[in-house]
Amino acid sequence: MRVCIVTRSAPLHAIGGMEDHTRDLATGLVAAGHEVDVLTSRHPDGVAEETNGGVRWLYVDAPGNDFAAAAWRQASAEAFAAAHGERSYDVVHSEGSSGLELVRRGVQKRTPFVVEFHGNFVGLVKASLKRQANQRSLIAILREQRGLAHLTRRHFTAGNWRIFRDCEVIVPSHQQVADTRIAHLLDRRRMHVVPNGVDTQTFRPRPRAELRASLGLPEELLFVCAGRLVSEKGTHHAIRALSQLTGDARLMIVGDGLERPRLEALARKLGVEQRVFFAGRQPSERMPEYLAAADVFLFPTEREEAAPLILPQAMSCGLAVVASDRGGIGEVVRGREQAGVLVRPGDVAALTRAMQELSDDESERGELGRRARARIEEEFTLEQMVARTVSVYEAAVNFSST
Repeated sequence: MRVCIVTRSAPLHAIGGMEDHTRDLATGLVAAGHEVDVLTSRHPDGVAEETNGGVRWLYVDAPGNDFAAAAWRQASAEAFAAAHGERSYDVVHSEGSSGLELVRRGVQKRTPFVVEFHGNFVGLVKASLKRQANQRSLIAILREQRGLAHLTRRHFTAGNWRIFRDCEVIVPSHQQVADTRIAHLLDRRRMHVVPNGVDTQTFRPRPRAELRASLGLPEELLFVCAGRLVSEKGTHHAIRALSQLTGDARLMIVGDGLERPRLEALARKLGVEQRVFFAGRQPSERMPEYLAAADVFLFPTEREEAAPLILPQAMSCGLAVVASDRGGIGEVVRGREQAGVLVRPGDVAALTRAMQELSDDESERGELGRRARARIEEEFTLEQMVARTVSVYEAAVNFSST
């Protein structure tokens, strides 16, 4: 099968869960015997095309950020038409609304079209309203309302709210089905749940002592948070919980963002600056090492997460997990045997109790880590994600032929 994946987020030149997902899916499809082109945003060095991991990467001369969406839509549609005219695709796969302009131009009427939504407008609105309700600062509320207004304009401009109804749709968790259907007025019969998959050979348990020595990490019990440093990710809750633990556990924070100065200040204020290590932003190829070097993965997010890829990546490394029970997180952690501890978002006391219990009980940490790895091997491997995605492609092809 010849597949074109369309994504505004450049997977080879940016860091993030969606970028990792696109890159893994593309290379996984190639490994499974398919031919894949990825149509993505401008290369930082102006390269127009390259082959990497068996995938042909086609770079559109347009930025992929939200503020230049119109430029991306025009340039991506022209680039797709050229590539498709050169040799036609069997299926087009749009990451989120990246392929919006292609649908506006009717590509889905001639070529099977699949859209994968990693989040949705309704869920984001709900999360924004919750944050506003919990804010005490008028300035923070107004800032949140401005963001919501921008999100609303973007969603309803150019038909994003209704235009994908004639496509097969993928969501990464069952929790996302209802809100995604409402957000885009979708046909429920054409929606499919395909959980994110992880390369279990790359993300695997490793000797922790050796990794810590090579990364310059302490020998003490080590919790890890990873992701963008923004308030809604809840990293500040992890620092507050650490400050209340007995013992000498440490916290490693991998990632960067606007919240970092405030997090550093909070650690100093609480007297734990010597026990909190900021590893900064790390390239995707280093993340397996940083995760496998830790003992427990913390994900205290307040966001309505669809299916954060970092969670199964950490679990695949054999880490016990303490995470917020929000969005699609529970679908990954819960199985025949629960593979981690779920707490109410923003509940620092509950987070502290869970961290203390795992600090004190090495046997329980080890058991949860083994369950976590088994859970990923059972339901969330890269090979399973690829096979399920191909099944959706086949459904799209069959629908188009009727």
